[in-house]
Amino acid sequence: MPTKLGEPYSVLWRGRYPHMLKEDFPVWEAFLNQNLELFERVYYDVRVGGVLSTDPGIPEKDKQMFYDNTAKRIDVLGETKDEIWIIEVATRPGLRAVGQLQTYLALWFDDQRILKTAKAVLVCQSIDADMERSLTFYGMYVRYAL
Repeated sequence: MPTKLGEPYSVLWRGRYPHMLKEDFPVWEAFLNQNLELFERVYYDVRVGGVLSTDPGIPEKDKQMFYDNTAKRIDVLGETKDEIWIIEVATRPGLRAVGQLQTYLALWFDDQRILKTAKAVLVCQSIDADMERSLTFYGMYVRYAL
């Protein structure tokens, strides 16, 4: 399954983050503003997984549309000097966020486009203790935007 990074962005860029929920924009911007030196670059709406048709009878635009509709979309992929952060941003994280991060990480390893150590990270303002324990159990991280 192909990974589609898209264009890299500067950590200084602010705007409409593709595919991220509008309610999560302030959480992400607060995190970025507190960590301007963390990432070399970031990618938004990174596609992982999905189905890529090889049927020669299907027009290329239809193949692309089918892939875009079946791929999973990572909110943010942050590239540090040594690591890739697969990031889910959530104002009100729930169990769904844990499952999303697990899935994104597994699919990233199917077709890594940047060969660095990868880790799954939830960026939020707060999280309940059970969720934090679950993320830790699965080797994932929580980073707070205050």
